[in-house]
Amino acid sequence: MKKNVICLLALSLTLNGYAQKKRKPAPAKPTVDQQMEQAKTAITEYRFSEAVDLLEEVETTLTKKKLSTAEVEDLMDKAEFGLRMLRGTDQIQVVDTFVVDKANFLQAYKLSEETGKLDYFAKFFNIQGEGTVFQNELGNRVYFGKSVGEVRKIFSSDLLAGNQWGEAQELSGIGDDHTSEDYPFVTSDGSTLYFASKGADNGLGGYDIYVTRIGNASSRYLRPENLGMPYNSPYNDYMYVVDELHNLGWFASDRFQPEGKVCLYVFIPNESRNPFDLDEDEAELVRHGALLDQIKTTQTDAQALKIARNELQEAIAYKPKEKKVKDFELVIDDTRTYTTYAEFKNASAKKLCQEWVKKFNELQMLELKLEDNRLQYAEGNKQLAASIQQQETQFESLYNEVHELEKQTRNAEIGK
Repeated sequence: MKKNVICLLALSLTLNGYAQKKRKPAPAKPTVDQQMEQAKTAITEYRFSEAVDLLEEVETTLTKKKLSTAEVEDLMDKAEFGLRMLRGTDQIQVVDTFVVDKANFLQAYKLSEETGKLDYFAKFFNIQGEGTVFQNELGNRVYFGKSVGEVRKIFSSDLLAGNQWGEAQELSGIGDDHTSEDYPFVTSDGSTLYFASKGADNGLGGYDIYVTRIGNASSRYLRPENLGMPYNSPYNDYMYVVDELHNLGWFASDRFQPEGKVCLYVFIPNESRNPFDLDEDEAELVRHGALLDQIKTTQTDAQALKIARNELQEAIAYKPKEKKVKDFELVIDDTRTYTTYAEFKNASAKKLCQEWVKKFNELQMLELKLEDNRLQYAEGNKQLAASIQQQETQFESLYNEVHELEKQTRNAEIGK
């Protein structure tokens, strides 16, 4: 009996020793700093739910230690906002992508003439400045970003006689949430504006693309909406354009790009938003559809993709015709319509025409101001009544002066 007890005791000691040898130490719990970095990485990779779980754990730890949770709360807002954006991700088919130098990325946009034109502010106006300019199809209006003090807003300007641009007018209604607006594009009907802005409360980070429309009863724009994913990301996303003739959409982003480079995404625009179904679609499919890091997964309709690629090749191959620049347009008689000063035969008529163009431009600018004041008056600003009345008197007088100068110019040229 004693011998059996000794044997059992020896066996027990042996087993305990073996268990201690096999038992691995528990992994060290990540530090707060490590968890914060993990959450930031998760946000960048659009794993927003994972980021929220990590940040909730960090917040609990910091609260227990009575430490500041401000940074955690900021990241939590970003993760929760990203999660909401992810739920509304628009399913698009990407036709092609082009990685180009950021310094001259506009050259890669191949748009139909019906869409309008893009240019750099400094080049278009031949003055120092940043940002881009969009010129509509008719060529008589441009949109651009312009600094006003410490903020940057979207302005428009109309083409006047003499091939001159009128006084820049800030687009009204966009609001104070956006303090760094640029990269505008306006659809062919003139009612829908896309632009990029950074610093707004409802932004994912860097430049985000927004859309707004003119209200039915006024020239004021409605509150802009974030275009959401996949167009926007935590990086810089901007210069959204829709070419209705070719049924192609374009936008630029520096996501996944090295310094100095930008990727242009060409896609098939949906007639209406077509979000993923989070209950039906796989989570990874939605995540990649928002990130646009696996382009082939977006190409689900072979026939539509084939048509879009043909349209893109046609757009790339198109060579626009040079258009004659008009200084003005003045009917001289039944057979002659002048558009440049060089066409005048009579020196006095040419001088009168220059004065006519100057006054005509003044009349156009006055008409724009009068129209704007009337709209503000209709919206309730009754203090403008006296100013409107004065402008109406000025308009009538200037109109008569312009009409008389036009007649004098015509008569001088034909020798009357």
